[in-house]
Amino acid sequence: MGRKIMLAVAFVALVAAPAFAAVQNVKVGGDLKTTSVIRKNITGVPSNATTSTKSQNVVLSQLGLNVEADLTDNVSTSFRFLNERVWGDTSVTNGGSVVVDTAYVTLKEFLYAPLTVTIGRQPLVYGNALIVGDGDGTGAVAAVADITGGINFDAVKAVLDYDPLTIDIFAAKANEDINMAQNDDDDTDLYGINANLKVGGDMNVVLEGYLFAKMDRNSTSTAQVETEKVYVPGLRVSLNPYEGLNLQAEAAYQTGSTAANETLGAYAFQTMASFALPVLKDISPVLSASYTYLSGDKNGTGDNNSAWDSMYYDQNAGRIFYNVYSFSDLKLASVALEATPMEDVTAKLSLYSLQEAKGTSNERGNEVDLDVSYAYTEDVTLGVSAGMFNSKVLGQDDTATQLLSSVKVVF
Repeated sequence: MGRKIMLAVAFVALVAAPAFAAVQNVKVGGDLKTTSVIRKNITGVPSNATTSTKSQNVVLSQLGLNVEADLTDNVSTSFRFLNERVWGDTSVTNGGSVVVDTAYVTLKEFLYAPLTVTIGRQPLVYGNALIVGDGDGTGAVAAVADITGGINFDAVKAVLDYDPLTIDIFAAKANEDINMAQNDDDDTDLYGINANLKVGGDMNVVLEGYLFAKMDRNSTSTAQVETEKVYVPGLRVSLNPYEGLNLQAEAAYQTGSTAANETLGAYAFQTMASFALPVLKDISPVLSASYTYLSGDKNGTGDNNSAWDSMYYDQNAGRIFYNVYSFSDLKLASVALEATPMEDVTAKLSLYSLQEAKGTSNERGNEVDLDVSYAYTEDVTLGVSAGMFNSKVLGQDDTATQLLSSVKVVF
């Protein structure tokens, strides 16, 4: 499968080779964000990093430089350099180096008008990022990976725009092992096709269907074994049945085989609702709620496995429970109220309830978060996020807490 990605890149490069592009317009910008992270009594911070601690008190700096260039013949390029580091620590392993966050070329009307091809490191986000949204989920600084970058994919993507229907087809290299002592196919590839249809009408209906496939191989110096194959068909629908009200529902199924050669049969569904309340319009209150179900493995051991594979989801980053529990075997309910109590100030209060999916009443915990942002100027935003998480499952008596304070400048 990895060779197919290489052949796709080579084909596009061969066809485009005769076209020499001249720079028409260059746009340079960037952003600088400084975040103070204070966390107490959290076991496994974060769960997807190589370190584990119960408390943190660090300051994270994130500096990005963006360059976009429009060229001739519907050709454009975009790249972003990103440096993320903890104050006082400049080691390369903790973000002391500059990484390429995005770097891709876009060929519009490639071969014929409806087709656009994008090649390089780019974002791949579909729907509400329940399946595909986060490229690697690790971040440059492992200790605070949940609030760092590193969400993009190295991919070739073709977009067919038949308005109101848009079809995306992509092939991405999610992981590559270039250890020459082993076979050169020890990697993880992601493939997908996503169709988005804007039905419209009085309720502004949007239908989205997709099929994603993840191929994770493991090789040694003498043999190659395909250890995991995950195929994910799914459907999402969004509609606005009433002014200010948006309803969404998404369902997906996973089939294939796990790393332990078990037959995979997992499923997930998610519902979301958002309603701009027709009261107190001077503060623009918005009430939202969601429910997510991710199946767990009820068999324990055997030939079948029903545990949901988290794939490359990108939801609830920055919440305490995101750092404690994996995105599987989970029933997650949330409700939130957002408003603008004064000019340039936005406040949001969120409540979360977590339970184990394969159990009947196995509570994982409850969390409350308050997020406040202040647009100091058009370029500067101040933010504060405070959260508390209570769970007996963590094996601790104290409530887990966090306080994130940030200053972001866009230039």
